Amino acid sequence: MQGAAQEIGIQHASRVHNYLFDGTELSALLAPLSSMQTQTPATEPAAPDQTLLVLLAQSGDRAALEQLLRDAYGPLRRYITGLVGAALADDVLQETSLQIFRKLSYLREPSVFRPWTFRIASRIAFAHLKHARRWQPLDDAPPDHFTSFDSSLGEAPDEAFFALLDRVSPASRAVLLLRYQHDLTLEESAAILEIPIGTAKSRLHYGVTTLRKYLTSERKPA
Repeated sequence: MQGAAQEIGIQHASRVHNYLFDGTELSALLAPLSSMQTQTPATEPAAPDQTLLVLLAQSGDRAALEQLLRDAYGPLRRYITGLVGAALADDVLQETSLQIFRKLSYLREPSVFRPWTFRIASRIAFAHLKHARRWQPLDDAPPDHFTSFDSSLGEAPDEAFFALLDRVSPASRAVLLLRYQHDLTLEESAAILEIPIGTAKSRLHYGVTTLRKYLTSERKPA
C-alpha cells in the first residue's frame, strides 16, 4: 500500500510547476516559492523527509498528514504569536491548520511546503489584524534607497529584540520574523509575503532602524 502511495506521489511530483496551486501564480516581480532553496534553521528540527511526507499525505496517508501538521505547529505558533500577539494566536493558528489541511492536495511542489505554510499563516494573520483594526499602514520607501543598507543587526537577535516587535507595523514585523526568527532570506520572505524584493527591503529597513533605536536607548547606562 505504501509503495503504491509513493508511486502516485512521484507521478504527482513530476507535474510540478513554478507556482503553488491554480489561481495563486506569482507575478513576475515575485520569486516563486518553487525557486527557493529553503534551509531548515538549526533551532527547528528537520522532518525525516518532508517532501516524501507531503507526497504521501496528498495520496491519502493520514499518518503522514498528522506528522506534517505536528512538524509545522511549533514554527507556525512562534511566527503567528510574534505577528498578531497571544490573544489572536490560537484563532489564527487553528484557521491556518485548517487551510493547510484543505489545500494540501493542491500544493504542486511538495518541496516548498514550509514556506507555503508561512504564506497561508501570513494571509490569515493580516486578515485578523485588519478585522481587529490593528493593521498599521506602512509607506514603503523606493528600493534604490537601500542599495547600501546593511540589514544585519550586528548581533544575534535576543528576547529583548523580539519583545519590541509590537513597536513596528505588522507588515514590517512579518519580514523581521521571517528573516531573524526563521532564518529565511529576503527573497524567500518576499515570496512568502507576496511582495516585491524592494518592498521587503524597505520593511526590513524600517523595522531594524526602529528597533535599533529602542534597543540602544534601553541599553544605555543610567
